[in-house]
Amino acid sequence: MLPSWVAEGALPKQPPRGRSTGFVERMLAHSARFVEQAVFAEQVARRPGFLQQTDARTKLISVVGLTVAAAFLHHLPPLWLVGAFALAAATLSRVRVGELFNRAWWVLPGTFVLVAAPAIFNVITPGAPVLTLLHFGEGARLGPVRLPADLTVTRQGVASAGLVVTRIWVGVLLAVTLTLTTRWQDLLKAAGTSVAAPFVLILAMMYRYVFVLLRVVDEMHLAKRARTISPGSLAVERRWVGSRVGALFVRSRRLTEQVYAAMLARGYSGEPKALARFHFGWREAAWALLCVGIMAVALLGDRVVLAGLRW
Repeated sequence: MLPSWVAEGALPKQPPRGRSTGFVERMLAHSARFVEQAVFAEQVARRPGFLQQTDARTKLISVVGLTVAAAFLHHLPPLWLVGAFALAAATLSRVRVGELFNRAWWVLPGTFVLVAAPAIFNVITPGAPVLTLLHFGEGARLGPVRLPADLTVTRQGVASAGLVVTRIWVGVLLAVTLTLTTRWQDLLKAAGTSVAAPFVLILAMMYRYVFVLLRVVDEMHLAKRARTISPGSLAVERRWVGSRVGALFVRSRRLTEQVYAAMLARGYSGEPKALARFHFGWREAAWALLCVGIMAVALLGDRVVLAGLRW
């Protein structure tokens, strides 16, 4: 004899159309995108390209040197030279242009809004006006701040903003080229020194087990959806998220203790070890000399050839 509520055959409630995606769904979508990007980066780093077969220490030092050199350049053509060199190195390493720019374009909007956009106005960078936006009149004030007669876009401000954006863009391009052509474990080992070794080990463990925790979160959400007949209220969903955060914290702490015990059982003595072996050969020497040459040409052109150029 079935209970009456079983025999009624009522359909589960459906969420109303046009309802926005919940917080958990958005978080899982971002988590899946993060995992997808990490797996894609590992696939690119395994391609048989020039930089993939180059020693990670040489690549790290050369990219840092190029980035520092780009920060001291005051003209756009030398910066374009460094950016073109990064693009050529990525192409030589079988990294497609679309793959490279898809990871580097996101820095431009934020950089322009936060850094470059204010610098184009005569309030920040005085100079020759290019475009007049507002007319305040003589003696206009905003509280204790005295305003100029006209709010204009200056030629010097546009040049300064373009220089800042280009510098940041070149630095990001170099960093993306390095991370796409180097496995994360090799990059961490190359950055490890006697002082930074504990921090490098923490980063390596975090990178490894963040995927495990993301899988746990996904399994929790999948189990909840499999047992949910109708969507709950916002308060119920918040309580569930809070309880899962606590459960994930307890589970991650237990996992940390188990991983550390397993490391001790396998002979861990406090010094991280990696399977990758670094070597310095003809490929590394050629790459280092090429980077030094690019830095020398860029700095020479910026400080000597273009020294008298003024915007």
